[in-house]
Amino acid sequence: MYKLLLALALLLPLAHCRPQSYEDSHERLGYSFGYEISDEDSDENPLHFGHAEGRSDESDTTSGSYYVLLPDSRTLRVEYYVDENGFHPTVTYEGEAVYPESEEYSK
Repeated sequence: MYKLLLALALLLPLAHCRPQSYEDSHERLGYSFGYEISDEDSDENPLHFGHAEGRSDESDTTSGSYYVLLPDSRTLRVEYYVDENGFHPTVTYEGEAVYPESEEYSK
């Protein structure tokens, strides 16, 4: 009997240490981040890309954008938001496509 009481006395504090459910611990935490890279690759081609994203403490919606300089000199840009229904992107291209003049492309 003494062992049973000792085991219960030791296990009782553990019952209060159980993980909370998602509903109990759900907090809205805001954040924001961003980066941009401008450089050249090993063939001296320009590299230009970046990403920014954020969410406020009061919102369940995350929004952001990312972009990349394409080999044809246009910039691909994606503006998006994410909510309880999923990912909602808007894709645009900036600039005019320019293709290099070389013998490789003219064959």
